[in-house]
Amino acid sequence: MKEVWGSLLEFFAKASADLVLKIVVAALMIIVGMKIIKFAGNLLSKSLKKSKLDEGLQGFLENTAIILLRFMLVISVLIYLGVPAASFIAILTSAGLAIGLALQGSLSNFAGGLMILFFKPFRVGDFIQTDSMSGSVQSISIMYTTLKTLDGKKVVVPNAKLSNDIVTDFSWYDSRRIDLSITTDFSEDVESVRNLLLNLAAANDTVLKDPAPGATLDKIQDGTLVFTLRCWAPTKEWWATNIALTAAAKEALAAQNVTLRGPVREVRQL
Repeated sequence: MKEVWGSLLEFFAKASADLVLKIVVAALMIIVGMKIIKFAGNLLSKSLKKSKLDEGLQGFLENTAIILLRFMLVISVLIYLGVPAASFIAILTSAGLAIGLALQGSLSNFAGGLMILFFKPFRVGDFIQTDSMSGSVQSISIMYTTLKTLDGKKVVVPNAKLSNDIVTDFSWYDSRRIDLSITTDFSEDVESVRNLLLNLAAANDTVLKDPAPGATLDKIQDGTLVFTLRCWAPTKEWWATNIALTAAAKEALAAQNVTLRGPVREVRQL
């Protein structure tokens, strides 16, 4: 590195009066170049806004393009002034190595952010769940994704974790299925309980007619009957519909004198 800076200082020390004209031309190159870069940045920004790319990705691409263009302009001007190109290559190589070693963890987040922004496994506003957390996606940046939990907490997740973890997106599709299970006494009439559950689904306005609701006796377990009502609701209405069906099931079962049971255990004294 000392040899590189030494060569640069030696170059400027030996510069002749002709360098003054070059400096003037270089200054004009910078002024004109910055105006061109600004104009190109505005065109790129308008083009990105018309695209379907995520807002976070749009900002990243715009800023990256402007930084690269400015960097290329500065390098071009210095080379025009006669600075050896090999000096810049050496500096860039050394700087790149140092930055890469210092930012190993951040680079993995950076790569994960690019994958999320390009491939869109989830979107802003979606409710997602991983093995360790769940919440609504508030923002997706190039390094981190911000979630809002159901109890109002802000969770900042490194993109490297999200890009390498299994993510369940509850908001991706327009509708979700509700599985409402009840356990009754073994003596209850199967058809009566099935019809009762189907009537519950039919009476709820937010339950979708297609696919049609279904109620089945799923299994006989520990001396009880386990029934499940399966129906579909719009994703935005899923929570409210689930809660409403549960409350309605309790009232309807009590009105029909259907006995609910937990697992039956027989205890014998030896």
